[in-house]
Amino acid sequence: MSDRQWVQTVRHEQSMLSLPFGLGYTIDISETLTALAAAGLTARVETFDRLRFDDGRTALLATPDPTTTVTDGDGGEGRVDDVILLPGGSEGGVLSLVRRYPDLVVVNGKRGRVWGDGRQLSGTSMQREATPGWRTVFAIARSIVMHGGGTHAIADRSGVPFQEARAAMPALGVHVFHTPIGWEARDRPALVDWALAAYPGPGGIRTRWRRDTTIDQQADQLISLGGVMSDRWAAQQSGIIVAPDRLTAFFADHPDMAALGYEPASADDATVKVIVPQDTTVLTGAEGCCTDDFITAHVLYEDSWVAANTDAVNGLRQLLHFRSDLAHDLRWHPNNGSGAGGVG
Repeated sequence: MSDRQWVQTVRHEQSMLSLPFGLGYTIDISETLTALAAAGLTARVETFDRLRFDDGRTALLATPDPTTTVTDGDGGEGRVDDVILLPGGSEGGVLSLVRRYPDLVVVNGKRGRVWGDGRQLSGTSMQREATPGWRTVFAIARSIVMHGGGTHAIADRSGVPFQEARAAMPALGVHVFHTPIGWEARDRPALVDWALAAYPGPGGIRTRWRRDTTIDQQADQLISLGGVMSDRWAAQQSGIIVAPDRLTAFFADHPDMAALGYEPASADDATVKVIVPQDTTVLTGAEGCCTDDFITAHVLYEDSWVAANTDAVNGLRQLLHFRSDLAHDLRWHPNNGSGAGGVG
């Protein structure tokens, strides 16, 4: 029987980090890009929170709270974007906003409406502040519970600077301890579950695309472009029995999907989701062609409540428990007949 209760229990009881609700949520801006194009403001994704228009202007994807995104705390000296883009769906107070801030562009992607320059151009908050270094803490937890090792080795494996890794280590507190061969988890199953269930998500932006070729062909092409794969396709690569009929591709820079033969698609029709993550450790800490199984489990869990996805998440959880125990045994008993071990 499908069981998701363990995730809710970990999230409710977790005490390692204090993270605001919603931190790390990925914003889908597929409809925002479509609405902008219809208004003559064709834009492309540049980073997880920034677009660039064809005329060279850049746009910051801001939260729907104008008091925290339009007003700069340093008097505006830190402002580097030409446009502040609010991809919100609510239209209450839109005209007052765009009249007050001429460089504000508001998009209602669902209804295809765009406002800017103080008028409607087309179509009939959360705060970001949180525990500093939360992405690094989760990357460190994933590395320690699976590989152990010293801080330098953990930093190299997770793709974070050594100083950041060392600064973030105290956040894990009593849940890890130092040994003669490096850091270890005090309770491996518990740390595996925490890294799976408490992770708030990669954040950033997401777009959806469709192409009438096989998922394997699409994955091979996107891997060749530097993408890191996740979702059901990646779960099957780890031996989890699930139909590999969905693909999520993480990129540091959004590829030109139209040039690759893709067309924008709805959530029901898409064959590929492209995410430019705010948490770049999902890219630097990838294993081979795919994200680590922690990230893949998160993608599956958050994307759908269908039984097949829940079963796949539970399968990845069991696999991570087994791998963690096996790796620990090989580190501490390298000559027990299981093979050559050593510090990860």
